[in-house]
Amino acid sequence: MSDSLREPWLRGIAFNPAAPSDVLIRLMDRAAGEVGPLMCEGRDLPGAAVDAALVHPAGKIRVALARNRHVDPARLALLATDPSGIVRCGLAGGPRPGSDGSDHCRTASSSPS
Repeated sequence: MSDSLREPWLRGIAFNPAAPSDVLIRLMDRAAGEVGPLMCEGRDLPGAAVDAALVHPAGKIRVALARNRHVDPARLALLATDPSGIVRCGLAGGPRPGSDGSDHCRTASSSPS
């Protein structure tokens, strides 16, 4: 697969509602680039993916999850005691307006081939 198609392809998987939890969890890996944080912030995640993101070693993943408007705030309570001040700040700031991921999917689908 060409490098120019890699990012849109991964985003397509990340925002596919039928993608299994184990695939979504693997997309949180640094090797997937910015797809993990975009996914954790912008879509409704299955419980197993939320659980993995809550304890993920990368702060970017935890900050993104803290800003996810689809996750029940009670599930995010663990992040209130996160060792990273950036994660706690992300939680305090709440979801970003329009952070539903649709802009990322639209960008990927409109990219020239």
